[in-house]
Amino acid sequence: MSASIVQPQNDVIEVPWTDVAATLNMLARMVGNVPDAAWTPSLVQAVSALDDGAPGCTRMKTFLAEAGQDDLDALVQQLAVDWTLAFRGMSPDHGPRPPYAGAWLGNDGVGVQAMCSINGWYLEDGFAPVGGRSNRGDYLGVELDYVAAMLERYQENPTDERAARIVEFLDRYVLSWLGDYRGQVEERCKTSFWKGYLELVHGVLDDVRGGLA
Repeated sequence: MSASIVQPQNDVIEVPWTDVAATLNMLARMVGNVPDAAWTPSLVQAVSALDDGAPGCTRMKTFLAEAGQDDLDALVQQLAVDWTLAFRGMSPDHGPRPPYAGAWLGNDGVGVQAMCSINGWYLEDGFAPVGGRSNRGDYLGVELDYVAAMLERYQENPTDERAARIVEFLDRYVLSWLGDYRGQVEERCKTSFWKGYLELVHGVLDDVRGGLA
């Protein structure tokens, strides 16, 4: 992965949207699974394969290098504690607001209207969360899976309407709150790994939007 994985549509280089979709699916798995002894080695391997020039990758790799991988239990503990704090909203007095679009876009901290609107998009596009994902539909990981699925369809039939729909979804339901959420994670979480992860997610989505707009 390069520093910018997507080239604009009017560039002579054709965008490999299926590759971008695969990256988003990988990022969705990372945010959707708490690190444990079984999952963390795959997580480390996935990060090791990323290009250092991509946003956030150096921060993630530096954390893994400094934490060391000889003591897997200690590494899992560090990653899991901050994962829970950043992505589950288990400590509202200390951690960031969790990455549910409704929690950021609604006035009540839940955002039922936003959640229902997002689910309506999924139904209209015939999208089903991967593996029957148990999270709410407005969870960041589910949104990443949705964008990935739409990019795969766009690759098969690249119409202006499909591009515009992906851009509208990103603007309304992801990029509209992702920056503020990242700010809270930067302030309240300890490890640089998940901060780098969110930097990468934001960079990829910005690239997707730029490549389709």
